[in-house]
Formats: sequence, C-alpha cells, structure tokens
Amino acid sequence: MNNLFGQKTVDIILDISPNDIMYQCGNKEHYYGVGQSALDCINLALFAAGRDIKEIRTILDLPSGYGRVSRFLKAFFADADVTACDLERDAVDFCHKVFGARPVYSSKRPADISISGKFDLIWCGSLLTHLDFDRWDEFLIFFDSVLNDGGVLVFTTHGRYCAHLMRTGCFTYGLDSHKLRMLLQDFDHDGFGFVGYENGDNYGISLTSPSYVLSLLQKVSSLKLLLYLEKGWDSHHDVIGCIKAPF
Repeated sequence: MNNLFGQKTVDIILDISPNDIMYQCGNKEHYYGVGQSALDCINLALFAAGRDIKEIRTILDLPSGYGRVSRFLKAFFADADVTACDLERDAVDFCHKVFGARPVYSSKRPADISISGKFDLIWCGSLLTHLDFDRWDEFLIFFDSVLNDGGVLVFTTHGRYCAHLMRTGCFTYGLDSHKLRMLLQDFDHDGFGFVGYENGDNYGISLTSPSYVLSLLQKVSSLKLLLYLEKGWDSHHDVIGCIKAPF
C-alpha cells in the first residue's frame, strides 16, 4: 500500500485501545486508513511549506484520542518528539504507554492547557468541527502561540461536503431534523453554523465555509495559508494547512 506520494505506508504500532470509540465495528482497515490519510495531508502541507521531514523535531497531536493519527506520526517522524494531548486522560495515558508520546492533559479552554515548548508541526483533526465560533478564535490563537516560526499547522473542518451529506440525509452526525435545519440555515446565511449536542457543554457540530475559515485566519496574521483541501481527510473533512510566517 502506497500513500499519495508513492511512498510505502509506514510500519505502525497496531495496538488499539478497547476504549477507543473511533474504532467502530472492528473495521481495522478504515481505522488505520484514517490515520494514513492524515499523514498524507500533513506531508502535503509540509511539501507546500518547503519543509523537509527531517527538520520536524517536535509535533503536537491535539486532540490525540487513543492515537489513531499519533501512531503514524511516531512511525513516520521517527526522530521527532510527539506530544499527545486530549481531554480524555485515559487516551493520553494510552498514547504515552504504547507509542511513547509525551503526555499532556488538555482543557476545554486552550488558555488552561499546561504545555511547555513549541512545535514544528501541529495536527488538529476533528476538534474545531465540534466547537462554536468563539472557541475557534481561542484555539487558533493558542496554536499560533505554541508554533515555532516556520512551523506548520494542519487542522480539519466540516465543510461544504458535510453540508451536502446533511441536506441529502446521508449522514446526520447524531442531530435531529430540527437541529439539522438550524445548522444548515446558519451555514447558508453566515458561512458558519453550530448546534450543540443534547448534553450541552458547548460541544456539538459545526459547519464552516472556506471563506469563513479564511476570514478567521486573517485575524491571526502570522498564520499564512498553505493549502485548502476540500474532503481532504478520509474523503470527508476539509483540511487546512498553514505556516507560521510572521512577516
């Protein structure tokens, strides 16, 4: 199996935690495929940035979960120090024990995340997809603050394809029909929509247009756009790559 660069797929640690909710129905091929897809997107962003993979020494995976992507980062960037950060402490502990990742427990507010050092690469898969607009600003500012100059940030969003899935009823993301209508109405009007899950806590599903994402990046002047891949991650999430270039 080759990735999009024609390189042989990296040899990863195959252990999967029994608590990993991302491993559903025992579909290992899809589970590992999502991790490989993330690595492909990251490599494309690094290529666009003109960064050699050997220059990547520090990596942050937030949210790491139980290592669906972290296992690929540890394997591909063999000499890099990978930090796994997540609200789920058991997940962080698993990544530390099994993949040797540096453990950092996350927080709902990025300003409360206790993290040391800066990073050459940050992967943020499926976090902003679940947050309202105020948290987007907070996390983009946080990522900028912990990214080295010349460092690369890669994050994912629910974009126009996800909106299409909702409109056609192909995928509801766990939302009832009323919330789906509200979400799509806001997305169509503003380029951004968010509705919370039933349990509240400001966590739910967001939809974001490319133009809205670019408007947010304009607020963080040191983050320069490298690429925007619609359906780039697992043929589902949009992928945005940025480089920290404060000039």
